[in-house]
Formats: sequence, structure tokens, C-alpha cells
Amino acid sequence: MTVARNMTKAAFHQCGGRVITRLGLGILMLLALVSCQTSSAFRSNSADKPAWNGPQSGIIAPFKEAQFKYRTPLEVGDGGAYLKIPYDELKDINERDEIPVRKVKSWWVRRLPRDTEKEREFRSSSGTHKYKAVGKLDGGSAMTVIYVHGRGGNRFWGFDDERFGGNFNRLKNMMLKAGGAYISTDFTDFESTGFSDVAALIKKYRPLTKGKLIVACGSMGNFHCWNLFQNSATANRVDGIIVLAGFPDPRFFSSPPANSASKRIPLMISHGSWDPDYNYKPTQDFYRQIKSRIPGYPVRYVLFETGKHGAPVRMIDWRDTLNWMDSL
Repeated sequence: MTVARNMTKAAFHQCGGRVITRLGLGILMLLALVSCQTSSAFRSNSADKPAWNGPQSGIIAPFKEAQFKYRTPLEVGDGGAYLKIPYDELKDINERDEIPVRKVKSWWVRRLPRDTEKEREFRSSSGTHKYKAVGKLDGGSAMTVIYVHGRGGNRFWGFDDERFGGNFNRLKNMMLKAGGAYISTDFTDFESTGFSDVAALIKKYRPLTKGKLIVACGSMGNFHCWNLFQNSATANRVDGIIVLAGFPDPRFFSSPPANSASKRIPLMISHGSWDPDYNYKPTQDFYRQIKSRIPGYPVRYVLFETGKHGAPVRMIDWRDTLNWMDSL
């Protein structure tokens, strides 16, 4: 009881109060604690909060902006390159989904006509592979985005309207509206053979894309994204890389893009602070190393506070990210 009383008094003093007589001490200190918490909460949402100008405008026009844009950041750093975004499982999963994690509520999505979505094939050294695609696929794409799934996934994951909070449905709609192309592909594995598959698809779509070609990788698929930096031929075909719920790769610092003044591939890293599969701290430290070791390198980091492994895929603001990459 004495320890609890002393802790309460300390908290009371932190709020700028005084120790009162024993009469009513418990009630007054409780009120002081509430007042302190309320004051802190007010300050955190006041004009003193770091400003953020996003989401960035550009080639990708708004679509369901109110639902998907980032909420007011908890922290902003490096001129907006670093964002800590609030995440609440009750709000961002339970209130958003009809069946948590599996099926989003219908008003979060706008289904495309069936004949708009295509299933196609491409060849690599390992054989023939299928991919799902939407948009301008045969030439003149204003931007092409290729999604590389994680372990246990397939081409359907990046095309699912109802999983991941409807975020892939938003991406499909925005890319179609922008005159771009969006692709979610199969590949052999997460080793060198699978990387050759992804590289072959990139090679196929580079001449069909008049704008930027962006590759986004989820979880274990990040092996392929990091390998893109190491392969000079493939790196020259890519204009942006997005690492979602992944891990760092120290080889980046010796890669051609990291040591080039003319071909620096924009890099976006996003993580959940409660990710049980890949801890966020290595990617956050990696971001800081890039900022300090390669001044001016186009890199951003978005951390979803209390988000787990699936939070970046569910919560990334595709419009903000793609417009940033397109602007560089």
C-alpha cells in the first residue's frame, strides 16, 4: 500500500500538483492522475503534434480516400520520410471486416467487371507461370506494379478483394483508373529459381510500361525484392521497391543503386511494431543506416504502432507510396 501510495504521489507531482493532507488523498490523487492523462492526451493531439502533408498527390488519383489514408501520425521524422501511424486491431480489423482477417465489409471495396481482370502466363528458365492482372497490359502503361507474395501465398493473394481489408481491391481500382497495370504473380520458390521467375516477368513488362515499374514484396517475398538491387540488369528495369513486413539485407550498401548517383531506386519499408514473425527493429535500424550512410537516398519508413505481421499489407496507403515513387 505504501509503495502504491508513493507511486501515486510521484505521478501526481509529474502533473504539477502538490501532496494534499490525508483527508481525501485517494480521491484527489485519482483525479490528478486522470487530469494528467487527459492533459497528455490533449497535448498529443494538439497543434504541437508533428505535421504531415500527405497523402501525396500525383498520377494515382484518390479512391476511397477516407477509408484508406493514414490517420494522423503519432510521430513524424526526417521531413515526413519516417511515419509512425496508429493502428488499432479493434478498429482496423474487427470493425472493418465482416469476418475478421478473411472478409472485409462490402462498402470498403468496389468490384471490377469480371472481364476486366485477366489471368495470363509468362515463361522463365524454370517453365511457365501464371499471374493475375488488371489494366493496360499490352503496352503504354502509365505505371506497372508487380506484387510478390510471401510464404504460403500465390497469385490470388494480391488480387483478393476481401482479404487484407480490401487494400488490394483499392490498388486494382486505382491502377485501372490511372491507365496503369497491376500484376500479382506466381513463382517457383524463394530461392534463385524463384528470383529468375520474377526477373523474367519484370523483363517482359519493362518495354510495355511507359512510366515507372514498381515491385512490392510481402514477408518472405522480400528475398526477391532485395535481390533486385544486386542484379544490375534487373535493377535498371525497376523504378521503385516496396518492402512489406520483411527484413533488411546488408548487401544493399554494396549494390549498384546504393552506389550510383543516377540510378537510385526509391525504397519504401513498412512494418508493424508487434510483428511476431519479423521484428520491426532491424528494418527500422536499417532505414536509419541508409539515411546516415547514403545522404539523399530516396527511402521512407512507415511503422504501424501495435500492428502485427499483416498490418503493412492491410494498411499501406498505396496512393501515397506510388505517387511518391512516381515523383522521383
